[in-house]
This record gives sequence, structure tokens and C-alpha cells, in this order.
Amino acid sequence: MILFMLLVVSFTGAVSQWDHFTHFGGVNAILLRNDVLTAATTGGMAFGHVHQGVLYWDSTWVSPGELSISDARCMAVDRKDNLWIGTKGGGIDVALASGGFRHYGQLEGLPVSLQINCILADSVIWAGTTEGLCIKELGYFENWNTLSTGGGLPSNVVNCVAMVDSGLFVGTTSGLVMLRAGASPKDPASWVTYRELKNSIVQDVLVHGDTVWAATTAGIYMMIGDSTWTMDEEYPYNSPMSLAWGWGKLAAGDRGRVSVLDGGTWIPGSEDLGAQVVEDICWLSEDVLLIAQYNDYAVDRASGNGVGIGYLDSWVSSRHPGAPSNDLRSVTVDTRGDVWVTSNMRGASVLSDGSWHDFLGQLQNVAQVFACSADDSGGVFIAPYHHGITWVNWKGTPGADDDEIIHFDASNSGLLNDQVMEISVSPSGEVWFAHEPYWETPSEPSGVSVLSWVSGEEDTAVWRNFQPSDGLPSGIVKSVEPSGEVYAAWMGTQGGLALGDVRSGEVRRLFTSSSGLPADEILSLAMSRDGKLYVGTAAGLAVFDTVTGSLDEVEQVTGNVTMLCFDNLSTLWSAGGNGLFRIFSDGDIETYNTTNSPLQSLDVKYAACDPGEGYLYLATDHGLWRLHLEQGIGGETKTAVVYPNPFVPGIHRVLGVAGIPDTPFDFSLFDLAGSLVYESHSRNRDDFAWDGMDMNGKPVPSGTYIVRITQDGTLRLVKLALVR
Repeated sequence: MILFMLLVVSFTGAVSQWDHFTHFGGVNAILLRNDVLTAATTGGMAFGHVHQGVLYWDSTWVSPGELSISDARCMAVDRKDNLWIGTKGGGIDVALASGGFRHYGQLEGLPVSLQINCILADSVIWAGTTEGLCIKELGYFENWNTLSTGGGLPSNVVNCVAMVDSGLFVGTTSGLVMLRAGASPKDPASWVTYRELKNSIVQDVLVHGDTVWAATTAGIYMMIGDSTWTMDEEYPYNSPMSLAWGWGKLAAGDRGRVSVLDGGTWIPGSEDLGAQVVEDICWLSEDVLLIAQYNDYAVDRASGNGVGIGYLDSWVSSRHPGAPSNDLRSVTVDTRGDVWVTSNMRGASVLSDGSWHDFLGQLQNVAQVFACSADDSGGVFIAPYHHGITWVNWKGTPGADDDEIIHFDASNSGLLNDQVMEISVSPSGEVWFAHEPYWETPSEPSGVSVLSWVSGEEDTAVWRNFQPSDGLPSGIVKSVEPSGEVYAAWMGTQGGLALGDVRSGEVRRLFTSSSGLPADEILSLAMSRDGKLYVGTAAGLAVFDTVTGSLDEVEQVTGNVTMLCFDNLSTLWSAGGNGLFRIFSDGDIETYNTTNSPLQSLDVKYAACDPGEGYLYLATDHGLWRLHLEQGIGGETKTAVVYPNPFVPGIHRVLGVAGIPDTPFDFSLFDLAGSLVYESHSRNRDDFAWDGMDMNGKPVPSGTYIVRITQDGTLRLVKLALVR
């Protein structure tokens, strides 16, 4: 009998750390004080300084960390030098001049959505939200909307506010009004309306002396004193977003350009800014402006060129280093451990040794890059929608001189079409491409394409295809998962799930909602080590046991299941509209949402695991997240774990070992009395697998056991729960 003096409990547990990689180029507001620049961006707060006309970036605030959420939309400094930060979805964070932070949310009177569009900090704090105007005179906010003001506030979406002696100008999506000084917001008579701006979307209001300007989607309006509002017919463009006064001149930021009113004459700027919206603007000197930019075509301001410095026709833009975009579409980890992401509007990028490197000109297009996947050679397949695929091997070097790049499309390869929705690389090396037809050419060939080749050698490429004419339920395929057999894969289509053999052209198995699936539309697939196929549909998650043939629903996971991914410890991650789920082999489920985790939304597009490090990467609409799991596959023997734990033996269900070098080791299993139940000498980590049988070939009963792992003189003891 062996007496164990040390028991190391190593059950699989919760995520230990969340790292957030965000994009700081979608800038919503800027503040310049004594050459110190503060920028509110959709990726957080970025800080820098301007020296001799050059912008240098210093630091950032993000969530998790200093902010309640990383999407910062506005800011203001009060009389005590506290910095008020309004976010989209997180309420208001206040960086106190004395140190520390204070948060204002629903409990402090802010509306449910917590979406803050503007802040004015005076003796009273004014906050414009998507659900009305909030006023803080004491320790909490009062919220005033169209209902509680008796219609005095024309819209609940407040875009801007500006103070004058006679009251507060409030710009909304349905016009501009003024709340009279000292008057109660609940009295409709307290609000002054301006018929000239009725139903106008007011983007910004600027007061200088006795003149007030309003930037609206129809143009710029001006009012002097108590006169009526008049449109400035000479303004050269039609979508002013921001206004700034300085050096006797008015600057107006528009979509893709900046204009200056100087001496009564508008000087129009060029369109050098392209798709950038100038959301905020301020003067640095008499002939230098600072502008806040975001991409007009990016979803929810997810990307942009950052802060620009210049004047009219000459601009230099920069952003604090970070992720290429927040609206990410896919993620993969290559053989070097480098992390690749693709985005909706900014191509592909790789995170290597803490630095980001962009791949833009190397791709046929940088918009709607929906898929990427690494192969075993160090290369990565990248799929810009409607432009086929690009294979890149960057060799892990920043320079482009040694990059290998190959483009495949429907005209020069066996791809069925150029719309690739997902890419999967099988253990035997085949690369599977899931297609959908282009909306303008719905009758074009579509389905699944398969590539066999020597990576990087284009002339070795052999293509095979699988289409509806071969038995596929639909040519709209969102996911494909190799089955483990050469040239056979599970194909998730809009019309059901099919197991297809591309060599024979046969559909071996077909499942639809009538077979027990939650829905016919398949959105994601993942195969476990023990032969279970998890099927994400438009109405929930199902699991198909490919050995027994059983098909069951996972009741806790409902709605659109857009992502499935196994981590290094064989637990399944699933994303849907009601949460991010971690599903263990024994059926236990952990749920992560925006309340119990740092996630800013549940819009998880894709996930990839780095098994060696024990990281799970999530591509989301709020940037890249890195989740620290319990243990990577590699490591020192003293960090060893067994997985899954608890372990449920069964057909094709095996126990693995992680957290050790990939060299020979001894595995021994003891019951709590110290009796030896099973032992094995394994050649390396990746080859080890235990099926739950003792040394006599009999099933080991349910209970708690002690695992002893010995490797190169190092001993590790791990507690294992076995459940039958």
C-alpha cells in the first residue's frame, strides 16, 4: 500500500484570466490639454502627447482594467479635474483627479441601455443618452425622456448638448431644443423648440460669443443672439459631424473631409480622408487641427485611422497600437503559435510576440474576410468574401521579402466559387472550404471544395468538390468538419447536415429537423475526441454520437449557435444568443455572459485554441479575447493535469494528459486506499490514452482516484473523478 502525503487537486475549473485586444482607431472624441491628448475610442481610452506637431502615444485604459466597458463614446472634464467617460453599454466611468475610479450605472439613475452619447460637466453633470437626457445635481442621475417631459424633448436619442446663459441646448435625432435655465424638465413649457430644425438629426452644437452653430445631416445652421436659425448655404458639403472654434475660425468635420470658415468664406478640404468620418475636431494651432476618425463602413465604428493631425488637404493619421479592428470575423493559431484574425473591413492581421502585423495589400480584397485557418506547414488560408482564398506563409518575420503568397479563385483553381464561409484542415492534410453562392449569381456552383497539395507548391494542387447534384441538401454551406476518414466530412448546410464522401459523390448520412436536429440550418460543427459531433443550428445545439447513432439536444444552449470549438482539455465552447458556454464531458455546463464575465457582447464569431499554451481565442465584435485555461498541453511535469476531469469512460472516450513535455512518462492510477488500479509507460504525451479499464481489462468503478505521473525524476499527483 502506498501512502500519499500530498494530493494536488486538479479538476478542470473556470477561466483564470481574460485578456482583451482592442482597436483604438475608431475615435469618437478627443480632448487636448497642454499638449496632452486624450482620445475616447471604441477600443477604450488612449493617451498621448503632441510634440512639434507629431503625435506620440503613451498608454491606454480598457476593460477589464480601468473601464467598465471598452467602447468609450464621449468625455468631459469637470471643475475638479475629474475625467468623465461615457461608454456605449457600460454607463459612465469617472477617473478621479485624486486617484481611482467611480462608476455610474443603472443603480445611480442611468437608463437601462447605459449608452452615453455626450457629457457636459459643469456645476451640474449633463449626459445625453439613447434613452433621454440625464441630469446629476446630487449623488445620482435623473433621466428625462419624451414621456416625462411631456414632449418637450423631441427624441430620446440625445447626440449633443451645449450651455448658454439662457439654458441648455439639446441636440437630438428629431431636432434641437433648449431647456430654459433653472426650469423644471418635466414642464413642457420649459423647453424652447425651433421649427427651423424640427425633425433634423443634430450631430453637434457649438457656442461662441453670441453665435450658435448646429451641425445637422442637412447642413450647418447658425443663430445669432435670439434670432431665428438660418442654414449656411455656402457650406461646401452636406454631412457635418463636428464643429470647433479657434483662432477666429470655424472648423467643420464631415465624412472624409474638413472645411474651415475663415473671414466669412468657407475653404473646403480635399477628400484625402477617404471613408473616415470626422466625429470630433479641435484646434492645435492657427493652422493645425486634430481630428477624431472612424471608418464610415465599419460596423458600430469598429475600426478607423485614429487621430489625424493636419489642415484641409494634408493629414497624417495615427492610432495607438492594438488589434486591427474590433469587428473580427475569424481567428486561428498557426504552428508557430502566432494568432491570426480577420475582420469585416480591414483584412487579416497576425499577433506575434505581442505585436500586430497587417496583411492588406497581400489580399485580393480587405472587406468581409470571413474565414481563416492554419495548416501544418506554417501557412494560413485567408478568405476575403467574393475573392476566393489566399494562402500566406509569412515565416514569422515582419519583413515581406520572404513571404510566400498564393491566390486561388474559381478562375484558376477547383474552387466551386469565390465565397468561402469556413475553412477546415483535416489531420490528414486535406483543406475543406465551405461555400455559399453570391447573391447576384444564386445559380452558380456551390457546396464544398477540397484541396490536396504539398503546402506552398501550387502545381501539386488537386481539387475535389461536393454539390447539391451530388446529394448535398443545399449549396449554402456555413460549416464543414472532417470526419476522420480521408476525403469524408460532415457538411453543415442551410438544408441539413450531411456526411459526404467527395471521392464517391455519396451522401452516407443525412440529418434534418425531422431527424431530431433543432433546425435544418446548420451554422457550426465540431468533432470531439470520443467520436461525438456537435451540431450548432439556428435553433439550438445537438450532439450526434457517430458510434452509437444517438442524436440529442443540449437543452441549455438555444438560439443561433454560431461557434463551436474544443479546447486543449477536450471541453467544448459554444456561442449563441443566450451566452458563451463551456460544456464538459460529464454534461456540466459553465455559462459566461456580459454580467459574469468581461465580455462586452455575446456576438462571438469564431474561436481557436492554442493547445500548447492553454489559451482560447475569441473573435468578437468587440475585438479579440484571450482566455487563460487551466493548463496547456505542454509544460513542465509539475504542472501536469489529466483531462477530461471528471472522466466519463465509454466507447471511444479516453483520458489524456496535458501540461508535460512530449517525452516518455509513467502513468499510474491508485484508489484512495493506495492500491494500484492501472499503470502504463507511454512513449510521449500525445500518444497517451486510457479507456477506463484496469490492468485486467475490467471497467474501473466510479469514484475518486489518484493519478501519479512520473517523468525524468519528477513526480506529480493529481486527483481524478471517474463517473460511470
